[in-house]
Amino acid sequence: MSQSSNAAVRFTAWTAIVGGLFAYANVGLVLAVTRGDTAMILDGASMLALPADQRDLFRWGMFADILGFYLPVLAIGAYLWHRFRDRTGAMGDMALLAIALYAIVGVAGAALQLAALNPLAQLHAGGDASVRAAAETAWTAIANASQKGLWWSEGPVVLFWGLVVGPQLGKEAWGQPRLVLLKITGWCFGLFFLSGMFAALEPLMKAMLVIVVLIFPLWMLSFGTQLLRCWSGRAVIT
Repeated sequence: MSQSSNAAVRFTAWTAIVGGLFAYANVGLVLAVTRGDTAMILDGASMLALPADQRDLFRWGMFADILGFYLPVLAIGAYLWHRFRDRTGAMGDMALLAIALYAIVGVAGAALQLAALNPLAQLHAGGDASVRAAAETAWTAIANASQKGLWWSEGPVVLFWGLVVGPQLGKEAWGQPRLVLLKITGWCFGLFFLSGMFAALEPLMKAMLVIVVLIFPLWMLSFGTQLLRCWSGRAVIT
């Protein structure tokens, strides 16, 4: 294995591990702010009335979201594209574009909420009733656009990426539990997308989101750990 290949494997492995930890940090911070009621994020009056320290926690949660669920997946996707491109051909290229799109819309959704919360909260605190109502409406629109627009659109691209990458990993000694985690992640993303089309299926949408935010980081941690083990044994195929 070349020195550049060694570096790429180590970088991808550690990026996946650190990304998984940041992803769980995102979940913990958001739950701490909302006290488990994540529907609160879509309520402008509740979010803009938060104390400054709670707003900071939420903003750190969005920062952790970017460094957990999104940017590390770019490195993972690029590594797997390089590793399997001779087998997957054009489908692999499309899968790489899909995971890049996932990261772009995901970062955009988190960045919008991170950037908008404090300015709107300050406007809300210093304005009259009409200004407060406008600020609350603005936050509600931003949060819905992020969570039920940008993040909702992640579903089919992650499912497609998993359907392309999963069978290739299955041909190698990655372990059945890791493949099961990836399959669960992909199909839950897909169901999250489909259930978001129908108001009556909102409970299913929420359930799929819970599963994704718990399982996807676990897969990232498992993937990174296994990649390090393979690299230590010089068993990584490049």
